[in-house]
Amino acid sequence: MKILNIKSNKFKTFLKSINLLDGQRRGEVVFRRFFFLVAMGMLIYLLLLTFVGRKGEVKVSVDPAPEKVQAQEIVIEDKEEWVDGDKVTTKADGTVEVVPAEVFMESSTQAVKRFTQSYSGSKIDDKYFTLLDKYCSDEALRTVVAISVAETSMGRNTSRKTNFYGWFKGGNRSYDPDMETMAREICTGVQKSYIGIGTDSAKSRKYVGHDTTNWLKNYRWAYAQMEVK
Repeated sequence: MKILNIKSNKFKTFLKSINLLDGQRRGEVVFRRFFFLVAMGMLIYLLLLTFVGRKGEVKVSVDPAPEKVQAQEIVIEDKEEWVDGDKVTTKADGTVEVVPAEVFMESSTQAVKRFTQSYSGSKIDDKYFTLLDKYCSDEALRTVVAISVAETSMGRNTSRKTNFYGWFKGGNRSYDPDMETMAREICTGVQKSYIGIGTDSAKSRKYVGHDTTNWLKNYRWAYAQMEVK
């Protein structure tokens, strides 16, 4: 059996003659190609491990069932503003509604009724007021009620049932008819002859028949209380 002596000069010369990097012999070329293929395969394998993950370790995540979101209805309310006494409403659809200030003002009749209801000891109740309103104009109604205050404190200081005005038809000082007759009589008489009595001294003297100082003071106070607010 022949034993290879690696220390021989021929073997050393053989090893030195091998050039794996750029040698042109067939064995050297085949080695480089094989080494290149192996290196590329390892590189691809490492890339797969890095970006894809090891086989058997692939995790699949499953999103939970999506929650149901209930839509909420958005309600746009009307916007109300007050501009110079006018009520301005901007509707949800963009339209604008304007209610003039006059609509919200107290009417002259309401102002008179408010006074009769608030006056202490007043005998002009709702029924009586309705009759006075029926037969009197707006100014006559205000004048009649102010006269009732100046004459009898709106009926509080008299035993008469309807004549709270010192109105003596035909000179009859006991004149005290039913409610409707009295309402019609006083409204007609005042409307005809005594509108403006609070500022016309001739009319006030004719109605009162004596010094009108205190009478007019009470009349004017009552008349002012019925100012439209």
